[in-house]
Amino acid sequence: MFGWYIVAYLFLAGAGAGAFFAASCASMWDAAVRSDASERMLRTCQAGFYAAPCLVVLAALFLLLDLGNAQRAWLVVLSPFQSVMSAGAWLVALLAAASCAVAASAALGSVPRALLWTCCVVGAPCALGVMGYTGLLLSDMVSIDFWRTPWLVALFVASSLSCGVAVIVALDAALAPPSYEVSRGLWKAGAALGCVEAAVLAAFVVVQSGFTDSARASCELLLEGRLAPMFWGGVVATGLALPLAAHAFERALPGRAAMLAASLGVLVGGLLLRYCIVAAASFSPLVLSAV
Repeated sequence: MFGWYIVAYLFLAGAGAGAFFAASCASMWDAAVRSDASERMLRTCQAGFYAAPCLVVLAALFLLLDLGNAQRAWLVVLSPFQSVMSAGAWLVALLAAASCAVAASAALGSVPRALLWTCCVVGAPCALGVMGYTGLLLSDMVSIDFWRTPWLVALFVASSLSCGVAVIVALDAALAPPSYEVSRGLWKAGAALGCVEAAVLAAFVVVQSGFTDSARASCELLLEGRLAPMFWGGVVATGLALPLAAHAFERALPGRAAMLAASLGVLVGGLLLRYCIVAAASFSPLVLSAV
């Protein structure tokens, strides 16, 4: 039903929204607490303000490629409440505007406090909406039982937050000077989000395995069918087990190497998670009572 354009759109929009949301929360926390730990986390999370507009704008480009022509894209813009995709596209546009404003101001010098607070107050709810929308776009499809569950929305929100934090940590671990200290609080938050994502993924699979025959068939395709190598090797092993192992054995590994490996694993797993969820879907048989 959907191709790689939509898979990339779901992943990039979720990761960009997660990065902006994490950076906004760090800014608000530092403004309220004013401690050394909050200041370190804010310095680390500033990378999220730069990464978010790049990821969100790229996601919008993939959405335009999937729509196929300018007329369909224009219809989406003119009818924000006509469909879930239209509402989500407007949320993505608002998030792109807020994140671009912060990134442009930071690139030109310093971000005025009033602008930062305005963009955070406006952009953070939009980012949360984008993260939820990436799951709601699929769960709103009544013809596919595998997607029809609030657990899918929760899974995409957890994965988007985890990917957003991974983007920030990966950028800091790879690009920051050697003397720069990546926030340990953000690093530990990534581990907690990984545990939450694993639990929600398990709940999603268990619930959908007992939902309907078509949903059960999708779960079997995911767990033991043609998608099983990608699901177990890419999503579970690379996206969840490897990052959690890097957190567990971080004392035995070089600090930045562990952070970079874990973050890249989370991002690869987040992309493959969305591909597996999309590819495992099968249409539910049409029954007379549903007409």
